[in-house]
Amino acid sequence: MQGEKYTLKDHLEELRKRLISCGIFFVVAFAVCYAFSAPMVSFLFYPVKQALPSGSTMVFTALMEGFMAYLKVAFWAAVVLTAPVVIYQAWKFLLPALYENEKKVLKKVIFFGGGLFIAGGVFGYWVVIPLILSVSLGYASDSLEALPRLQNYLVFTLKSIFVFGMIFEVPFVMAGISRAGLIPRDYFRRHRKIAYIAVFILSAVLVPSDLFSQVLLFFPMVMVYEAGVLLSR
Repeated sequence: MQGEKYTLKDHLEELRKRLISCGIFFVVAFAVCYAFSAPMVSFLFYPVKQALPSGSTMVFTALMEGFMAYLKVAFWAAVVLTAPVVIYQAWKFLLPALYENEKKVLKKVIFFGGGLFIAGGVFGYWVVIPLILSVSLGYASDSLEALPRLQNYLVFTLKSIFVFGMIFEVPFVMAGISRAGLIPRDYFRRHRKIAYIAVFILSAVLVPSDLFSQVLLFFPMVMVYEAGVLLSR
């Protein structure tokens, strides 16, 4: 800290300034995202448009549902845009109290953790969501019309992107647990069979009636686990 002493009041004042900066950025980002919410909603609609039968479309049943859907998309887009700013402000706040080795570790955590989350979100959007939609909307027929509800679809899409972003963090968590000495380094390798069974059960739950789609989902998730095995060793 270069010889300077800071009181608790000084730390709280600095924290307040950084939180205000994050709040201002979020408000601006939310306003911008809401102005461009139409193309973002169209982007989120792309998988369901490909899966819907010809002539079918999305519906909403509540009076304010359309408005709230656009509002939610703008909100979560603003959260994503604000996340790097929050991380940067937290980094600058903690920086004076960190040793050099801690700074290096934290940089790796931010870089690889963020990269894995983005990769998981992309995987969820481009692979998982189309697979699930192709199965669930495949039951549409002349006597059974598919009319997915706007609110339900958006919640499902955003939740899938977030969940698979977190799933792709698993290798990082496995490596961290092993490095901290909480478990033996070969623990995940020795329990590989159990993990494979758990992954296949998860695939079967996500895509319950299509074995081919289950297999397509199974292999990437196994690769995520194997990456964790390598990192933990």
